[in-house]
This record gives sequence, structure tokens and C-alpha cells, in this order.
Amino acid sequence: MNVEVKLYSISEVSELTGVNSVTLRAWQRRYGLLVPQRTPKGHRLYTDNDIAKIHDILAWLDKGVSIGKVKPLLEGTVEHHQPDIEKIELVEETLSFIEQGKLQQVENRLREALKLYPFKTLEEQFLQPIEDYISRTQNPLKALHMSIWNTVVVQCFVSIFGKVNAEKNTPCLVMSYASINNHHVWQQALKLAYDGNYVTVLCDISGKLTGLSSLLQDQQVKAMYIVGENKLDNKQLAEIESLISECDITCEFIGSIKNIHQGEFGV
Repeated sequence: MNVEVKLYSISEVSELTGVNSVTLRAWQRRYGLLVPQRTPKGHRLYTDNDIAKIHDILAWLDKGVSIGKVKPLLEGTVEHHQPDIEKIELVEETLSFIEQGKLQQVENRLREALKLYPFKTLEEQFLQPIEDYISRTQNPLKALHMSIWNTVVVQCFVSIFGKVNAEKNTPCLVMSYASINNHHVWQQALKLAYDGNYVTVLCDISGKLTGLSSLLQDQQVKAMYIVGENKLDNKQLAEIESLISECDITCEFIGSIKNIHQGEFGV
């Protein structure tokens, strides 16, 4: 008796595992980590075993293993030794290009990392280590290096964001009182878009929020994310609280602002 094997499309697998389709295809083509079946039209189909393997891959990435070293670990042909610093292999090369002021090469490495790694891994083992290194006190060119990094990340994330932000998905708002050129804003927006949200981004917020409630209600937004590093004044907090109440939405602080305003109006 034949047992029917359940098959999943690449979009279904992406939703189940949190790994976007671009990364799944890269894992297959470049490293042979996955071998999906194909429909007559060439569309990829994955089994439950494939999904289990993806979760195993993610577990290795969480331990700081670079994607190029995962396959022998899955096959059990090598042993894993925990690295002292959990960062992916593209970090050192990217930092070198930042120090040389080579913006195009920095962007190429960032796009490569985005293609090969899930966004969570990218944040923890690529974006954060680079930012920590640039921001170290003993870096005499900290301001210049951060400007280069910020410019590249914003350009890259905005271009990708426009491709993955789909109107059919759950609407949410990313709001910031900081400049639209702050890469943390677009990092959060892209992360939410990858997670299946349709994201509206509002930056450089100043003055009153009058009229914003109409936008939220019109787009049926139920979640708002406020990205920032600096403390908000009492008027700004009062307006946000009023907006939350009027539109019946959830609100989450992202960045240093989260620690600054911990516990404000239930957030």
C-alpha cells in the first residue's frame, strides 16, 4: 500500500520555517543542502523531511556555524567545535572594505549575506558584530565608518524591501522620530516584511500625529513599531498613547528606546 507523501511549495516552506525562498534556493544551488522534487513546470516541492532538515540547518547556524560548513555536519562526517565569536565568515571581509571606503564591495557582501542567511542569523552574526566593531571607543574613524555602513545598509535594505513588501500580507506600521536614513528603521521594516507583514514606514516624525489615525484605520493596521535610540518627550508619548487607544492597536518599541520607555502605557 502506497502512503501518500505530503508535499509543500517553496512559499509554504518559507512560511513554516521562516527562511525566505531566495535563501532556500541558494542553499540548494550553492551547497546542495536541499534536493526538492519538481513539478512538471519546474516548481520546487518539499517533504516533511526537507522541512526537518531546514530546522537542523537553522540550529547549526544558531551555533555560529557558517552555511558553507553545515553539510558535513548534517552528514556526521565532521565534529563541531563551538567558535569563540559567533559571526559569519563575511564579517571580516566586509569590515575591511568599510575601512577602505569601498561602498560597492560592502554592499556586495551585504547582499551575499542576505541571500545565504535567514534574517535572524544575519542580525545576530553579521549586522550586530559589524556595528559593534565600528562603534568601539578606540576607533578614531568611527563616525566615517558608521556613515559608510549606514549608507550602504539603507540603500540595500530599501531596494530589497520594495520587492518583498506585499500588500496581501498583514498590515503594520514602522514609525520613527529619527531620520529616514537611519538603517535601523529599514532593518526593522525588512525584518517585518520577511515575516509576512505589509509594512508602512514613516520616519522623521515631528509635530502632532493628527491624521495618522485615519491612515491606520484605512489600512487596517493593528500593530505599530516605534524604532529609535533617543528618549521621547511627554507630548510625544501622550500622542502615541492616544493613537493606541483610538485605533485599538498594539505598540512595540525597537532599539534603545525600548529600554528607555520600558513599561510605558503597557508596552
